[in-house]
Amino acid sequence: MTDRWILWPDDRRGIVAANLRKAVDETPEDAPYVWERKRYRKPRTNPQNGVLWGLIYPPLMEHMGLRGERDREELHEFFCGEYFGWREYQIMGKRKQRPVRTTTTDEHGKRSVLSTVDFNDYCDFVRQRAAEHGVYIEDPDPMHGRAA
Repeated sequence: MTDRWILWPDDRRGIVAANLRKAVDETPEDAPYVWERKRYRKPRTNPQNGVLWGLIYPPLMEHMGLRGERDREELHEFFCGEYFGWREYQIMGKRKQRPVRTTTTDEHGKRSVLSTVDFNDYCDFVRQRAAEHGVYIEDPDPMHGRAA
């Protein structure tokens, strides 16, 4: 079982903090447990994801003559590798590459959705690379998903 709480700045002494203390007190002593603290960052939103898949990738695909879901997934894999880096592996002696991580999985293959800020940076990277190859993709909303 995994418990997760978001401790907001105005709740340091409130109900979430009390639940955290209670969870620590009630943790069984028969095995070690990991308590981790990291800064909360809001995960990317569905509208942000829609911008990537519906407004950024389609003009690139058209420019390159790509079609269909398989080509779109391959394009996404390519950009994830270019952005996050590549990991080499072998299948029956043949060297292959896959992205170190994707927009939804970390370097260990576990679900880890990019934050709104990191996802915007990724989209900006894709748009920049597209522009370098003659495909200008206007930012549909320059403040989309960014904190004011």
